[in-house]
Amino acid sequence: MDVPIGTIAAIICTITWIIAGTISKKASTDLGTHMIAFFYMIFGLVPIIIATLVVGVFSIPLTSIILSLVCGLFLTLGFISAFKALHTESLASVTVLNELQPAVLVLLGLFVLSEKVTGIQIVSILMVFVGAVMIITNEKMTINKKLIPAVISSLCWTFYWVIMTYAITSAGTFVLPVLISRLVGVPFVLMYISKSDDMPKSVNGFMLKFKKNRAFMVLVVLTLIAAFCDGSGDAIFGITLQSPVLAIGAAIIALAPMMTAFFSFLLYKDKLTRTQLYGLVVMIIGALALSVY
Repeated sequence: MDVPIGTIAAIICTITWIIAGTISKKASTDLGTHMIAFFYMIFGLVPIIIATLVVGVFSIPLTSIILSLVCGLFLTLGFISAFKALHTESLASVTVLNELQPAVLVLLGLFVLSEKVTGIQIVSILMVFVGAVMIITNEKMTINKKLIPAVISSLCWTFYWVIMTYAITSAGTFVLPVLISRLVGVPFVLMYISKSDDMPKSVNGFMLKFKKNRAFMVLVVLTLIAAFCDGSGDAIFGITLQSPVLAIGAAIIALAPMMTAFFSFLLYKDKLTRTQLYGLVVMIIGALALSVY
């Protein structure tokens, strides 16, 4: 039986995002929020530029351009917020908060598009939000403010993909709107890192450290691989958005945060409180139910 191209794209997209997410924790902690934001935004352009050249579509309507520009702002803020949270908090808690996205999407459909919501969806949304509250609650039963950026990041990426869907539909192509949105983020990231001490003072200083410090060199290479995977995932997900199997693709992609959280326990030995662990389970179940129903 032939597997739809949209499903294949969703599987590849999920794998690339798992790789990018897993590496991002180490990079955020050791390289700093500003440097990893720079790498992800700049080097994430490479696979998207390649995809644009392969597809060969270099002109889109003005509406798609405007929507893509707006997407770029949400994308950049999402990156910076996520890496800020990852710098101090566990990969598992930050990643699973991305499961807020399907719940917010359903709510947007309900209040903006007047779509009908089933009973299962209502229960699933409640599970997602209850799980999120449990995850950002610390041992003293107060809100962990260091995880708030992760929530902001999830919301930013939700709006990014909502607007990007319209941009892709209007353009009739999936890569050029994604490319424009990434390009928009570049100057904002450059302004962000210009105010940071995390970045090397000069290119020569960076290259010197890269050559002499093997651990730093390996980490930079891994970060570049992660950035490439992240950009690849963005480009490939566009194929799923244009396919008739979007619901199946969404269910597959919903597994990415769960699998990334699994690798966080395996590689980083992340430790969660009992409340956070229960919240993680509740949130994943709710998100999977939303994706299926």
